[in-house]
Amino acid sequence: MIFEDIKANREQPIALLFGTDWWTDCDDAAALALLLKAHKCSLIDLKAVGVSSVMRYSAASVKAVCEEQGLGHIPIGLNKSAERKGLFCLYQKKLAARCGSGFTNADCPEAYKLYRRVLSSLPGKAVLVDVGFPTILAELLASGPDEYSGLTGGQLVASKASEIVVMGGRWDKKAGREYNFCAYKRNREAAAYLCERCPVPLTFLGYEAGKSVITGGKTVPGLTGTAYAAHFSPKGRPSWDPMTALYAIVGDAGNAGYRRVYGAASVDPKTGKNSFAVCDGGTHSYLVKEKEDRFYKEQIDELLRTK
Repeated sequence: MIFEDIKANREQPIALLFGTDWWTDCDDAAALALLLKAHKCSLIDLKAVGVSSVMRYSAASVKAVCEEQGLGHIPIGLNKSAERKGLFCLYQKKLAARCGSGFTNADCPEAYKLYRRVLSSLPGKAVLVDVGFPTILAELLASGPDEYSGLTGGQLVASKASEIVVMGGRWDKKAGREYNFCAYKRNREAAAYLCERCPVPLTFLGYEAGKSVITGGKTVPGLTGTAYAAHFSPKGRPSWDPMTALYAIVGDAGNAGYRRVYGAASVDPKTGKNSFAVCDGGTHSYLVKEKEDRFYKEQIDELLRTK
């Protein structure tokens, strides 16, 4: 199994913070499942989960998935200014019904504050992974000193993050458009801010990479399979989020089946369109698949179906 191969070459777990919109698509549930299983295998140390689009059952449904893996202690933060009142997710209520702790949105801190607390307490560095809207990362970078650290958000990320990994953008077009960056004014502005202000290497897995890799489905065990079934995706979904999570777990583009294109990414804060200026010394990069789709599909499905 791929986890065993990684573990043989890893001296200690990678500290990791995970952001997700946890909103309408079920591939977020698959990404979280992969990270929780990697945590249990001591490949990563999942320090926090941040939710960037908040509905009634957001916290309880995330908590239920963590509890299912025996990891209910992992802290959850919410981007509370992004509450989506009146919107309904097809799977959140079903997952929340399995939450055994009575956990609610009111029990969660503000996500960027949770990130500040976790990062400031780390002895080393962490990888920040986000498969949802980039608002938590932008708020973290824009934050000022607080009770957790005398550093600004940019300074704290520079000192405590080794890489930021984002599912977002479309990089096979000159001016691509992708939902995580284009949906809502605040997301467009956050994506632009992230590209402008990120002080560490910034890696993107774009729409074009995941759209044709279909993974998951109702046959996946546990609450992840429940999420796919409730989403009316019994045969699976494109793998944008689980591919991003698996890349972060592997920690190396080549070993994960990608090559990097280096340069400088930018996002138009008014339209959400992304652009990329290729240059060898760039601190931004996007991932290009080097393998056939079945390579990624087989790895993800194998891990998702492992209890």
